[in-house]
Amino acid sequence: MKLVYRRALPTLFATALTVGVVGLGAPALAAGAAPTGSYKLDSNAIWTGQTVTLTETALEDDDVENPAIERVISWGDGSPATTATPGETSWTHTYEAAATRTVSVALNDGTVAGAGTLAPATVAVTTPPGTLGWQRNKLFTSTDGDGVPYLTEAIFTPKDLPTTDDTLAWTTWGDGEFSLLKEQASSTTVPHWFGTGTFTPRVQYENGQGKATARAASPLKVSVDKTAPKVSLKLPASPGKAGSWSTVRGSASDSESGPDVVSLVVYKWNNGGDYVYNFGTKKWIKLTGRSWDELPASVENLAPVAANGTWASKPIAGLAKGWHFEIWPIAIDKVGNFSSTEYFFPVFLSS
Repeated sequence: MKLVYRRALPTLFATALTVGVVGLGAPALAAGAAPTGSYKLDSNAIWTGQTVTLTETALEDDDVENPAIERVISWGDGSPATTATPGETSWTHTYEAAATRTVSVALNDGTVAGAGTLAPATVAVTTPPGTLGWQRNKLFTSTDGDGVPYLTEAIFTPKDLPTTDDTLAWTTWGDGEFSLLKEQASSTTVPHWFGTGTFTPRVQYENGQGKATARAASPLKVSVDKTAPKVSLKLPASPGKAGSWSTVRGSASDSESGPDVVSLVVYKWNNGGDYVYNFGTKKWIKLTGRSWDELPASVENLAPVAANGTWASKPIAGLAKGWHFEIWPIAIDKVGNFSSTEYFFPVFLSS
């Protein structure tokens, strides 16, 4: 029989085999410190539709070069996070809804995670301010001889506009035109001419954070006024008494644009002739041999119609017993429609 001799295994190796160690490797290294970064927002208060810029001011890690550090930005509004690419140091984001949002930056060097420093980290997003209304939002116009509507002037009266030096307010009127509202004024009055239709202007603010969400003003409706106004006289207690007509009074109404003025002409006549009153000179002009074109404009009294619909003429002098007195009022509305030219009131002055 052939004898086989075995060398004794080294004591340490033999011991290792008995406890199940099948190989040797380098000992594990301890994890390094978390990466750090500093960030800054260019604004913490904006309007909806505007943009903020986040800027990185510092980035460090103890064992990884900066390009290898993963940076993930969460904007706090539910939108997808932004993963920065190597070398990027600023990012922008637009907020569409009003709320207070918290921005955060997650850092990771492949071994250890960290968080960027950002203070303050919130962005207050609010609806653009202001009340966008009209002096009157229901207007009327008339037409020319061919039925084409005239333009009419509407007065836009926005209030509580932002007054910061760098803020502009642009208005698109809804008719294809736009204009810049007065700068640095919380309230302003802006006229604009419109044709017929319904118009909804939109106002948009703009500053260093960009353009805010445009806001719609209350609608403006412009229609053609096809209704003639109406006029009536207020008779005195004693119509036949000359002294009762020192002032002619009455009322006027209109269902659309509203009454504006009453055109008033007064006559007197008897066997001595026909006369028209001159409200300018306070004297009567004899009409014999005269045409209307030869008379002064002041034979017509334009009496403004008050808010309650009443009107009153300038004083009339020179009326006396024995005269026939005729009053011819014509109401004119705000777009030039007028009441019947056939309406008049005759009275005999018996005292």
